[in-house]
Amino acid sequence: MNRKKVRGLLCFLSAGLVVFAGSPAAAALPQGEELRGRPAPAFVSGTGVNMRTGPSTSFKSLGKLSERASDELVAVDAAEGEDGKTWFLVLSERTGEGWIRGDFLRFEGMDNHLWRFITLVRRDIGVTPAMAVTRLGQPEKTQSRSFRPEDRPDEVTETELLYPGGTVVFWVLKDRAFLVSADFTGGISGFGKVTFGTDVDDVEKTLGPPHGVRNRVWTYHSGMSRIHIRFGMDTRVDRLILERDPY
Repeated sequence: MNRKKVRGLLCFLSAGLVVFAGSPAAAALPQGEELRGRPAPAFVSGTGVNMRTGPSTSFKSLGKLSERASDELVAVDAAEGEDGKTWFLVLSERTGEGWIRGDFLRFEGMDNHLWRFITLVRRDIGVTPAMAVTRLGQPEKTQSRSFRPEDRPDEVTETELLYPGGTVVFWVLKDRAFLVSADFTGGISGFGKVTFGTDVDDVEKTLGPPHGVRNRVWTYHSGMSRIHIRFGMDTRVDRLILERDPY
């Protein structure tokens, strides 16, 4: 075999090795037990994907979602459907709570503990005003105002739910709601494992070192979201805030 043929064969084999090495097996889908304890962020993969009332195509459609226009979903459970496929129970800002088949979803941030933590808080608070009322109970007062943000063509309605221990704020748009903030000093147990009364060391064990510290407030960033944790003079949590930048 001449040198040109040898060189060509080596190049071919090298290319094959690169392709093989760069094509890892598809990541395993999360299981229901995991999601019930630690919800995961998920996104629609496809166009005209049905969200249904149960884990099967025989259940009623709650609406259709598409990849380009979908919100960040909160996956909270999983189950095997009648078709043998894995279906996921998700929370959507557009269509509420329902089931989507796993091959129409992609999961991101599975190893990002802060993203997962914020996703858990969104599950516990709710991703729409109606869902928040279901989870937290009727607010003492609801305040709403409509305005047009500078960077948006349409009006939004800001809805503030006032509870004895805090407030929850949503922006309600034409086709969706968006949780903007949740600010509590009591009335709920806390945000996930970070409960009121948790000491500094346990917060750091749960979330890691803070990204910013000012006075007695620790701040954590994940994408367009922030968690602020205030400590009292006894170095225990006495205020919890979630902030999210609207789309």
